[in-house]
Amino acid sequence: MNLKEKIYNIELEFENGLRLKATNKLRNLIQENPNEIELWNKLAELYYKSGFLDAAGKYWILTEPTEERIKKCVEIYEKSVKNSGYQILQEIVFRGEKEKLPKYAQQKLSELEKDSELKVNYIPKFQPKLNIQKKSNIRQKETFKQKLFKNIFYAILIIILISIFIGLKSIIEWIIGK
Repeated sequence: MNLKEKIYNIELEFENGLRLKATNKLRNLIQENPNEIELWNKLAELYYKSGFLDAAGKYWILTEPTEERIKKCVEIYEKSVKNSGYQILQEIVFRGEKEKLPKYAQQKLSELEKDSELKVNYIPKFQPKLNIQKKSNIRQKETFKQKLFKNIFYAILIIILISIFIGLKSIIEWIIGK
């Protein structure tokens, strides 16, 4: 399923009242495609329609404020985090490549980074999420109970096999002995 189809399905879910599910799916899509500002805007729009203006501002922070409502929401969000570039960077968790963003978003991220550097002397950086599951090389040590049950199982299996061979031998001797 391509990105447009996923967005369409998310919008349908939102319109059908599955707002939490729709916003969670959009957040996951943003993590997978952080450079797609369209996804950020869609999530902001969903929050805006739900009345969460600060959350809408959080996701509109990288969008050029072409409308008054976008500007208002971003201002509300920035005020809620005390205009802290560090806090905003921590909350938006941008995992993409800044160079692939539109000019306004690049400038906004640079401003936030400068503010963070100035106020807390640190710029949070986030590595892209990879959908690779790590294999665990740690083997659990067998408990006494596990060893006991395993040995009893093998003993019973051996007894059954021996009984089968003895039974077959007896049947063959009975047939041949007649």
